[in-house]
Amino acid sequence: MILSRVALVTRGMVLALLLAACEDRGMITVAKNTPPDAAIENIFVATTRQPAEGNLVFSSLRTSVLSFARFDISIPPTHQPGRIEWPEKPEKGADPSIDFATREIVRYATARDFGSALRANAQKARREAIVYVHGFNITFAEGTYRLAQLSHDLKSTSTAVHYSWPATQNTLEYTRDRDSVLFARDGFQSLLEILAAQPYDRIVIVAHSIGSNLVVETLRQIYLQRKTDVTRKLAGVVLISPDIDTNLFEMQLSRIKPLPEPFVIFGDEADLALKASAFLTGQSNRVGQLKDTEILRRYGVQFVNVTDVSDSEDKLSHTVAITSPTVLSILQKLSMTGPLSYPEEGAVLQTLIDAANL
Repeated sequence: MILSRVALVTRGMVLALLLAACEDRGMITVAKNTPPDAAIENIFVATTRQPAEGNLVFSSLRTSVLSFARFDISIPPTHQPGRIEWPEKPEKGADPSIDFATREIVRYATARDFGSALRANAQKARREAIVYVHGFNITFAEGTYRLAQLSHDLKSTSTAVHYSWPATQNTLEYTRDRDSVLFARDGFQSLLEILAAQPYDRIVIVAHSIGSNLVVETLRQIYLQRKTDVTRKLAGVVLISPDIDTNLFEMQLSRIKPLPEPFVIFGDEADLALKASAFLTGQSNRVGQLKDTEILRRYGVQFVNVTDVSDSEDKLSHTVAITSPTVLSILQKLSMTGPLSYPEEGAVLQTLIDAANL
C-alpha cells in the first residue's frame, strides 16, 4: 500500500515536471487593433517582481518596491470558458480575433497615482474589488491573463486587481517559491491598505495554490496588527487548491478573528500538483486535498469538493475551479445576486456541482 502510494505521487511529480518542461510559457503580447466584438477586461496590477524587458514585462526576480500598472486585456470573440487562448507563435504577436492580447498598458509612478485610478474605478465597479493572487510556477502574463479570463467568464463588474508575487518559471524551484511567498507578504498588505483607503465597501480575495499561503499569512499579519481599516472591508476569501500544510493552516486561522465571511475552499482529491507538494514537504496531504473537512467547519471555513468535475482541461486537476465550464457557469449564475452574497455558499455550490456531475 505504501509503495503504491509513493509510486502514484512520484508519477504525479514526473507528469508535472514533463508538462512544465514541454509547454511554452505565457508572455504579454500587445495588439492595439482589437476587433469591435472583442471584450476588454481592465486588470489593475501591483507586483513585487522586478521590471523586465520585452514580453515578460515583469520577471521572477524579487524587489521590495511595489510596481503599479493597469493592463487592458482583449478577450477574443471565439473565447471558450475556462481557457486562455494563447498566441500559437507569441514571437510573431497575437491575433486578437482568436487570441488573448494586451491592448494597452498604463503604468502608475506612485502608490498615490495607483490609488487615484482605483478610486475612479470604484463607483462603476459597485464599490467592490476582487484581488487575485496566483500560485507556484506562474509568469506575470499567465497570472494577469488568468484574472482577465475569470473576470470575463464570471461576467464580473468588480474592480479586478492582480497581486503578482515573484514566482519562478521553473518547476524545480518549488522551495524558492515557498520563500518568495513569505517575502511577498508585506507587498500584499500594502496593496490591501491602498484598496481599503479607496471608496470600496467590499474587498474579496481569490488565491490559487501556494498563493493561498501568501494570502492567509498576510491576513494573520494584518489581524495581529489590528489593521481594522482593512479587515472591516474584507467581504470574502476564496482559496483554490490551497497548497498549505494542514497544521499550519489551523494555526493561521486561530489568529484571524473574526474570519472573513464567506471563507470558501475549492479542493480536489485527485490534485497531482498537491500530491507532489505533499511528497516534497513530507506531509500526508495539503489543505486543498482534504477528505475530512470537519476541522475546517469548526473555524467556519466551507469546503467545496470538485473531484468529480470532469470538463476541465487541466490534466493535473490543480485548476479545476477556474477552468471548468461547469463550475464557472454555476459561479456566474450565483454571482448574479451579488458576488459571494448568497447564503450558505459552500453548501449551495457543492449541491449544484454534484447535481451537474450526475
